[in-house]
Amino acid sequence: MRTSSRLALSSFLVALLALITACQDTDAPPLDQEAEAPETATIDTPMEAEDSSADLPPLAPEQEEFWANLANFCGQAFAGEATNMREGDTRRHELYADREFVAHFRQCFDDELRIAGHIDDDRSRTWLVTRIEGGLDLRHDHRREDGSDDDQTMYGASTSNAGSALRQEFTRNGGYWMFELVPGERFTYGNHDGEEWLVRFDFDLNRPVEPPPAPWGYEDTEAHPPPL
Repeated sequence: MRTSSRLALSSFLVALLALITACQDTDAPPLDQEAEAPETATIDTPMEAEDSSADLPPLAPEQEEFWANLANFCGQAFAGEATNMREGDTRRHELYADREFVAHFRQCFDDELRIAGHIDDDRSRTWLVTRIEGGLDLRHDHRREDGSDDDQTMYGASTSNAGSALRQEFTRNGGYWMFELVPGERFTYGNHDGEEWLVRFDFDLNRPVEPPPAPWGYEDTEAHPPPL
């Protein structure tokens, strides 16, 4: 019995050693070294956010340059005047003649530039230039003093061609609205009917002024959804 017990114990130890050898993984890390965990997002180590600019509509090279040229003025304001109005247009002459004008490049976002157009103490106007599929879009945001929408607001048009790095036209019904830059000289906004200027404003880039108060309804400094 004693010999049989020894043989049984010996057989058991041999089998156990064989089992351990078969299960050993030569590629496994040592017991004192943890395997490298796959990269995962956690509260402590978040995954890197994607670049939001990748979602922006692409522009023609000329419009990309134009956009950058306007954005270079962000935060600055310039004095100007109405330099051209259609003859006999009494309404526009009453609105714009002998008034003080300021163009304030107030807010610049990845997809939208906001340029406030002040006339004396009237802070109702903001030009919104937006990147869209196929080009640029211009909207005229008009507000009342309480910030609510004016009866006529958000009218405008989009570009129909690439334009240039210094001039973009937003076409409508044969006419267009226009922004133009003459470096070191002027920034111009105008409304043309295809035959003559309805009105044109020139802002002197050599006459910077203190930024005026926020336009009505634009006391915020954050982006907000575009109007429906």
